Amino acid sequence: MHDNATNLIKAIYDERSEGYDDSNNSHHVRQAHEYIECAQLKEGETVLDLACGTGLVTLVAKKQVGRGRVVGVDISDGMLEVARRKTREQGLDITYLEHDIADLSGLDLLPETTQGFDVITCASALVLLKEPLRAVKHWTSLLAPNGRLLTDVAVERSMTAARILAQIGAEIGQSVRWDASWVESEDSLRKLLSDAGLTVEQVYTSKAYETLEHKAGDGPEMFEKAVASPMFRNFGEPATKDKAKALFSRKLEEMASEDGLVHEEVRFYMGIARKQTNI
Repeated sequence: MHDNATNLIKAIYDERSEGYDDSNNSHHVRQAHEYIECAQLKEGETVLDLACGTGLVTLVAKKQVGRGRVVGVDISDGMLEVARRKTREQGLDITYLEHDIADLSGLDLLPETTQGFDVITCASALVLLKEPLRAVKHWTSLLAPNGRLLTDVAVERSMTAARILAQIGAEIGQSVRWDASWVESEDSLRKLLSDAGLTVEQVYTSKAYETLEHKAGDGPEMFEKAVASPMFRNFGEPATKDKAKALFSRKLEEMASEDGLVHEEVRFYMGIARKQTNI
């Protein structure tokens, strides 16, 4: 049984599922390409794609590993329905499971004869988890010896609207649906992976998936666009909306450079780590 916070995330992504691959989410598509490049998948390898969503990583992974088993897990049945539809259209054989990725205990993921997955990926979901370290430790137990894990967190300077909403939340009694407070630099992700018992091969800052400029006076418009999304709809509740919009607009003005613009690059810290044979 899911807790209230997990059920809320599920509902949000159910609602977002049909439009998730559209241009408004183009950075997710670009990020998936980077995951595939970093994974360096080989024919016959087994892949577990956690928070697989609409299959942006999952489907390409299957094409690269061929006969290798690929499993996608996501909490949103809406996202999984899109992934399954795309999988059928492309004639691929992928197993999809609806489940909370924080704890996969009891799921029939691999045959008993298999030591674990060669590759586990988790894109754009780590900060949604209440206990990310505990989750990564659990995922590590599902890796084969010398298997590799790829995951990411958004750079703390990315996602301007989300960052402002997180800052003003306490003043209006609302909060964003994730916790990125522990993310301060590449070292934050490096430490998490290391503390989970993995050998960190690389943590780096991704290329900019999107480059945006916001005018200092664009606060009201940006706010309305943000609260139209199910991810931030709670900030648009009538009782506090006007106050939230004013606070949001003020924060955006404070962030502006001398040119009157807020420059935003959507980047992620990307981590690649390996399970050593003695773990």
